[in-house]
Amino acid sequence: MTKPVYIASLHRPFNQQLKPSKWVCIFLEALNKSIPSSEILPEFYYYLIQTLNKEYQKELPEVFNGLPSDVAIKNIWDHIHKINNKKKFLSELPNIINDRKTAIDKQIYSTYKAASYYLNLAKDKFNLISSKNALTANGKALLDIKSNFFRISQREAAFYFERILEVDFHLFITHCLFIKLGSKYNLKSVVGEQSEFINYYLKIKHFNFTSSSLSNYNVVRNSWVESLNVLDAKFNLRRKYTDIIKSNIQFNAWYNELLLLFKKFENEGFKQKMAFVKRKDIFLKIYKQRLKNDKNDLGFINLHNIKGEMRISAENFQKFLVEFYESEKKIRNIYFSNTVNSIDTRERFYIRNRPVIKIKIKDK
Repeated sequence: MTKPVYIASLHRPFNQQLKPSKWVCIFLEALNKSIPSSEILPEFYYYLIQTLNKEYQKELPEVFNGLPSDVAIKNIWDHIHKINNKKKFLSELPNIINDRKTAIDKQIYSTYKAASYYLNLAKDKFNLISSKNALTANGKALLDIKSNFFRISQREAAFYFERILEVDFHLFITHCLFIKLGSKYNLKSVVGEQSEFINYYLKIKHFNFTSSSLSNYNVVRNSWVESLNVLDAKFNLRRKYTDIIKSNIQFNAWYNELLLLFKKFENEGFKQKMAFVKRKDIFLKIYKQRLKNDKNDLGFINLHNIKGEMRISAENFQKFLVEFYESEKKIRNIYFSNTVNSIDTRERFYIRNRPVIKIKIKDK
């Protein structure tokens, strides 16, 4: 397995928008002089507030996810205008950010944080800016593409797709594959399965933590997928993007290797797991319907009645019942009983070597 290429950390929501990385490049080009690292963030922040204040008066973005609100920008620019001295405002910034006493202080802090992530995306993630805070070849290439201030053009989409692949190939393409997988199996969420694939197949132990963290990163990557229009109606990569992959020897090698791993993951255990999930949904639906319509013994339903409706053999039902209990016991209270009101000579099922014939389920 090739050493995976991925971005280890993304910020939701401030990394969701790709276009701000271009604004950083525009800022540096307009600056037209070298700038030390200690000054680039506050200088870019001032430029960002000033520029967004002008642009928001012309038009508003279609979505604000990861962008400062027009209200916040207006409030901050009015505050700066009252000070009427850029140097004085920038000198006050550290105290404002540290103290955050007033409402305007908090707005300044939030937008300053956003600016820092925009700068990070351009410099540390996409390599549009060098370590010396100068435009790289990629940064200059991005500036050569003319486009709307907020909207990404088709040429920019291709540009950003390549930049993403250079630094986040394995997790970005994996995310696209799992979007397709979720649609194929009609799943509301595949983050657990995605985490398993990343951990055991890609061998990225960095993500061996809570699913919620991966979920946040997925929100960012999904925003990139949507803003670049990467997937077609059937959730496959659009041809123009597969052409980009195929035209690059390294990308193509990674892609083919990743597809083989993904196919192996789906065939080795995922399909079996999905069969269980489907069977579990049917089981619970029948249980709830029986609970509603049948005369039941304090919420207990006869397992043979459920098995009959599921149209499954006793052997397969026994296997399912054991798997259901072991996988669901942490999130549900599951009770079994072997007592019946009348003589029932039908065979019993076994849970941990205990004969059972009825079940009662309650969510915790």
